Amino acid sequence: MKISSLIWDHWNADHIKKHNVTCKEVEELCSGKHKQQPTYKQRVLIIGKIKSGRALTVVLTEQSPGRCYVITARDTSKKERRKFL
Repeated sequence: MKISSLIWDHWNADHIKKHNVTCKEVEELCSGKHKQQPTYKQRVLIIGKIKSGRALTVVLTEQSPGRCYVITARDTSKKERRKFL
């Protein structure tokens, strides 16, 4: 899936803040090098490292071609690191 833009609203921006992730970090990951893993309910995991070296996992759902709604973002788990990074 090609990601051309991310859809933000108050809910998802506040939600990722609870995981100590910024919108800027999510934008950086999605526009840079990352791995994609399809999951349930037409969602996609975006996993990779940003320039600071922080490994992040972002969950997206595609609303229209290239436009994706951010469901959540968090630090990548140890299991995900072993599998994808």
